[in-house]
Amino acid sequence: IGFVVLASCGSSKKFQASYAEDKPLFAAINELNKRPGNEKARNDLRVLYSKSSERHLEAIEVYKSSDDDKKWDKILNELNALQHIYNSLQATPGSFSIVKPASYLRDIETVKKEAAEDFYVRAQNRLAENNREASLQAWQYFKRSISYVSGYRDADKMLKEAYEKSIVNVVITPIEEDNVFFSGSGNWNYPDFRYRPQEYQDALVRDLGGRSANYIPARFYNDRELRRERLEADWEIGIHWRNINPIRSIPRQYNRQVSRNVENGKDSSGKPVYITVYATLYVTENRYTVEGEVEYRITDIASRKNIDNG
Repeated sequence: IGFVVLASCGSSKKFQASYAEDKPLFAAINELNKRPGNEKARNDLRVLYSKSSERHLEAIEVYKSSDDDKKWDKILNELNALQHIYNSLQATPGSFSIVKPASYLRDIETVKKEAAEDFYVRAQNRLAENNREASLQAWQYFKRSISYVSGYRDADKMLKEAYEKSIVNVVITPIEEDNVFFSGSGNWNYPDFRYRPQEYQDALVRDLGGRSANYIPARFYNDRELRRERLEADWEIGIHWRNINPIRSIPRQYNRQVSRNVENGKDSSGKPVYITVYATLYVTENRYTVEGEVEYRITDIASRKNIDNG
């Protein structure tokens, strides 16, 4: 009796369609999960499974003949949708007696290998051109190859080689600004606001990764580092502050106790004698919010060609 009740109630698990076009099919699957004996859902499954399978398989054939860089992702999306249908039916009692779904796990692995090989060959061809732009494209292709099959052939090694050949040395030039209040002249009545453009320049270099940047093939320097190390930059980034407006908050005042051990003479054996002294520090803290517009320009130094600006 317990078995009959379980079969008639079905499962409460609900499956979601990967594609909107598959929603009617999954409505039938979910209905059979709740009520395995529902005749309408059984008939719907026979018709809709065939239609969904044909639609995905036809799309795969179209993508295979495409030259689109994204064709492998599109093929895998279709295959994963088919595999999701198979998995959902596998978890639905009695569904395999209605339709005979196919598993596409092997097809998915095969396509991943084909995609990895495709991008590996593209990368090798671009790398053979032996220039920075082609090496950068090769680096991106090797990354794509590895994304499909981890450790594919010697792609990890070639990825590093392409990266080194595509590296751009970028110099962050001294930051310029239109306002004069930063100098401490008191024009804006903020003599305690100390602005050092060099600090912002150095911070920008650090934030971009400096010479250790590894998320893009570029190394970043300030102008002083280039001169010191006798390096030549390929690109330069110019930064210009405009319409700077500092806003100071209400000063915060507080005090705190501090202590230090200080030498207070020597004992009879000549060893230093220390005592603890205490003091109260009275602190006034000012905080500033600075609003302004930042303009930047990235330039190829050799050709003086503008690469980007904003």
